[in-house]
This record gives sequence, structure tokens and C-alpha cells, in this order.
Amino acid sequence: MAANEYFEAWKKGTREAHLRHIQGKDPYLPVLAEIVPDLNKRPQAVLGLCQVPMELVVGTATKGRTAAFSNSFLPLLEPESEFAMKWSDLYDGILEDGLRQPIKALEYYNHYYVVEGNKRVSVMRQLDSLTIEAEVTRIIPEKEDSVRYHVYNEFLSFYKDTKINYILFTHEGAYARLRTAVGMTEGEKWTDELISDIHSCYYRFQQAYLKEESKRRLSVSDAFLLYIEIYSYEDASKKTPNEMIRDIAKIRSEYTVAEASKPAVLISQPSEEKPGILQSVLHRPPKTVKCAFVYNSSPERSGWTYWHELGRKATEETFGAQVETIAKSDVSMADAESVIESLIADGYTTIFAASPVFLDACILESAQHPEVRILNCSLLASYHKVRSYYLRIYEAKFILGAIAGAMADNNKIGYIADYPIYGVPASINAFAAGAQLTNPRSKVYLDWSTLPGHNPEEALAAKGITIISSRDISAPLLDARTFGLYEMQEGKARNLAMPVWNWSKLYQGIIRSILTGAYSEEGEAHADRAMNYYMGMSTDAIDLFCSSRIPARLKRLVDLLHERIRTESFLPFVGPIYDQERTLRVEPDVVLAPQDIILMDYLADNVVGSIPKLDQLNATATSLVTLQGIRAATSAAADAAPESV
Repeated sequence: MAANEYFEAWKKGTREAHLRHIQGKDPYLPVLAEIVPDLNKRPQAVLGLCQVPMELVVGTATKGRTAAFSNSFLPLLEPESEFAMKWSDLYDGILEDGLRQPIKALEYYNHYYVVEGNKRVSVMRQLDSLTIEAEVTRIIPEKEDSVRYHVYNEFLSFYKDTKINYILFTHEGAYARLRTAVGMTEGEKWTDELISDIHSCYYRFQQAYLKEESKRRLSVSDAFLLYIEIYSYEDASKKTPNEMIRDIAKIRSEYTVAEASKPAVLISQPSEEKPGILQSVLHRPPKTVKCAFVYNSSPERSGWTYWHELGRKATEETFGAQVETIAKSDVSMADAESVIESLIADGYTTIFAASPVFLDACILESAQHPEVRILNCSLLASYHKVRSYYLRIYEAKFILGAIAGAMADNNKIGYIADYPIYGVPASINAFAAGAQLTNPRSKVYLDWSTLPGHNPEEALAAKGITIISSRDISAPLLDARTFGLYEMQEGKARNLAMPVWNWSKLYQGIIRSILTGAYSEEGEAHADRAMNYYMGMSTDAIDLFCSSRIPARLKRLVDLLHERIRTESFLPFVGPIYDQERTLRVEPDVVLAPQDIILMDYLADNVVGSIPKLDQLNATATSLVTLQGIRAATSAAADAAPESV
């Protein structure tokens, strides 16, 4: 029997070697000593006895008898050879008693190269074993500035906490996302129970994914992470492979986006053009639309929600009987999924979730209800079924900065920010650039309202700062004095200017797109891309209100800047742009692309202050910053960097 097994393995091996030779590829096993010429000089770490995934055993440590095996450890020596007899005897022994002696291997960049035990690997592969026991020594790679090196270092930190060696990601930030998905943090040791549960869930998913998506190029690990982020690890850990297969079928479009690894599309204006006749037949646009708006606070207490609510009411008035809307206020993150589910049950086919904290609920509900249009107010969402939307507030911030620079007698300007999430550095830097335009000596002193036990107004006052930019928008129950750009005089705030978030322009544009059928056509045109609406002054979605306290000549400059930005003949971000360390971030005369503006994670050279870390923030800010925090999301965001259209 063993001789027959060897013969079959030998035939497959010779075919494989011959095919690779024709293709101009090395037909034999990779040799680590050739991949890493200074192998013996590299730092090492002894890992001890490990269960190694068989698919990750890829070669030998040294040249040795490399030619005895094909590229996948199939035997190549003649069936009558002594090698064949030893292989067959080993096969019989493993069948009878199992693998009694572990192999020895070197691990380099998550791949294993055999030092001792090539035949054992060959036989275990023939027996379709998924893992093999090995005494492993890790070869520490030389430092380099590459994605491979950065991802591997993230793996090393993950391995230190978990001893898991089979979950291997291809993108930076993925291990942090996995920890978040299972409720763990970096440096926190995983229990044996959690490790066992992850192992079981992962291999059930692997069975389902390879069966349902066998032709996908996306790795099992990357696909697994996306799956548990959409469906939650808690639910996934209870599902059978067949249930997972059904789930995977529902989120196929998300795998298409992840596999394509293309930048998200930035849409500056929703298309309202009616599609062609064929598209109209295939996707007949609705005559009426039922829209639901989900808020995480109330319009009375939150300026953010108040302006979204104004946009909802204006939209309903504009479309009349064509559009029916409803608003749900004070919805918590925990309740978002059930609230959206109930709205869908009530017949609402378009859901606007007006806060980034609802993103997870939006993703899950979009998987369960692919027929419903679900949009989330956030930046950098990288999902096809859930479109994100936001406004280019940095355009107004630039003009506010110009006003502040002109009116700051002592060259000091205060800026109070709320959350260190993507888009905020762009607003800070645009404000700082505007201040430099009118006052090259100006300094912008940055402070944060979300630091526990800290009063930013008092901190700025102690520095002698009287011109301050604070929260953008007010609500009926909020103090209407300390918002927008204001000046402190004798303990009282005097408003100077404020940005206007005109959400109705965005909502109306999207709804017109739905009514004409362009929304569906746009989705098909970008089937392998995430889609983000990103509107600004050019569509009047962002505007500016100035008080009469601004001097007349300065007001003329403001009007000029407003009109030039609105017509896109003046752009706030043009090089040279330096960061706080005087590192050149944007070359002279180079226009910073919208996607690079969104991904800003640095502060301009005339900003005094820093971006706080997650553990420095109060409890209110933590949930939002965990989702879209600058440092937490840097790598993932880079992978999803959008492309404007």
C-alpha cells in the first residue's frame, strides 16, 4: 500500500516539476539559505514545540537534498530507489503509530523551512494532514520599510499574546482590528478557552469560505476578519459551516471590494442622470422613497443632530409626496441594529445613520437586507453595500482661519477640537493655513474638549488667547455664544463667523439619484469599490455665516475666498506644506488630493499642540475614536484611501 502511495505521489511530483520547468520556475523546494544569504548571522528566537500549519511549510533550510522533492514536497526520486523505500516505511509507520518525532524548522516571515524531517513533511502532505508538530526557531528579519515588515511586526506582537500562528494578514492594522473584534487589547494574554474557540471558529469559516468562494484571491485570514467584523465574532463563534456559507453569499460584494483592493470612490456630487433604457428595465427606479434618519442624540441637545434634522425637514419639504421621512433620536450603539431592523420592517428602504458610531450596525443590517439602501455619516468606510457620506468642512475652516489671523492682535489663535478622528486634522490644518494667509506670524494653539477634567477655554485664556474657534454648530438647548469663531472680550464671547453644514443639499442629491435610478447604476459602475459622498462649497453643502463685527475690508476678502473655493479656482491645500517637525509633507505647487486631505494624520508647522491618544480621552469620545481614531486606523485607512470622481 505504501509503495502505491509513493508511486502516486511520485507521479504528481514529476508532473509538477515538469510543469514548473516549462513555466521557467524553479521545480524544487525553496532554500532559506539562498533567500537569506546571511542566515547564520541573523538574530534567532527559539519558539519550542509548535503545531505548524502544513500549508506554511514551504521549503528547506539548506540546499541538502532539495532535488529529491518538488516545490510542494512531493517525492521526485525513482520508485525503485532507497529513498522511495524509506519514504514508504515512514508512511506505514505514521499510519500505524502517528508522527512520533517532530520535525525541526526555521520560521521566517511566517513561512517554515525544514532543517530536519523533509520526508516526514512529504508523507504528512500525502496523508492530507493540516498541521505538523515542529521544533521551531524564528529567524528575525532585517529591518526594512515595507508593508511585509510592518505586518510581520504586528504579527509578532499578536503571537506574543496568543501563540496563534495560522492567522496571517496581508494589511497593516489587521491584527489590531482582530483584537477589537474579539474584545481584546494589545498586550492582553488570550486565555486557552478563547484560543480554542478562535481555532474552532476559524476552521469552520475556512471550510465554508473555500467551498463558497474557492476562486477568491482574498486569503482565508483576511476574509475571516471581514466576516467577524460584519457578523460579530460572538455570533460567528456559534455558527455552523453551512450557516457561514449562507452568510458569505450575502456579503459577496464586500469580498469583491476587499479582493480588488482599489481605493474608495469619492463622489463630490451624486449623479442625477437617468440611466439608459436597458438599465431602466433592469433597475426600475422607485416613484416614492421612504427614508429613515437615525441619530445618536437629540436635535435639542446636539448641534450635530440639529443640523442633520434641519436637512431632513428641508428634504421632506422639497420632495413633498415623493418622499416620506422619519427620525429616530437618542439611539445608542447597542440599540442601533434593532432600531434599523424595525425601520426596515416598517417599509423604510433608505436609511441614513447620521453618526460613525452606527457603522457596525449598518454593515450587519446591509448584509441581512441587501435590498435596502443604508448610508452612514462617516469618512473612510470601506464597504460597498454601506455608502458613507460627509461634508468638506475644511473649506470653511480655511476661511475662518483667515478671519482669525487677521483679527489676532497678539498672533495667538485658539482652536478647540472634539474628537481625534479622520477629517479633524484636515480642519485644523486648513484653519492654520488660512491664518497664515492673513498673518504669517500667527500660531494656532490646539486644545481638546474631550480630555477628562480639562477646560480648554480656561487653558487658552491662561495663554492670553482671545480669538477662538470652537464647536461648529449649536443646538436650541446649547449656549449659542461659544461656537464657530468667536472673540472673548471682558469675559464675554462675541461671535464672528460660523460654518454652515447644509446637509439638505447632500440628502436631496442622494434622494434625487435614487428617484432617477442613477443610484443603482452608480453602484454597478463601481461594483468593486467602496463609495463615499464628499460634498463641499461647490454644491452649497458647506457655507459660511459672518457677523457684522468683521471689518468691511476683511469681509471682502472672505467673500472672495468663498467664491473662489466654491468655484474650485482656489484650493486650501497647495504645497509647500510642512508638519510640526518641519518635514515637507507636500512639495511646492503640488495640490493635495482629496484622499490625502482625508488621511491627514499630522499637524501643520504653525500649530502648537498634539493629537491625543485613545487612553487620554474621556469615556464619551472613546467609542467613536476606537472606530475612526487616527492612530488606531492609520493602516486600515491607508488601504482604503479614496479616489475622487
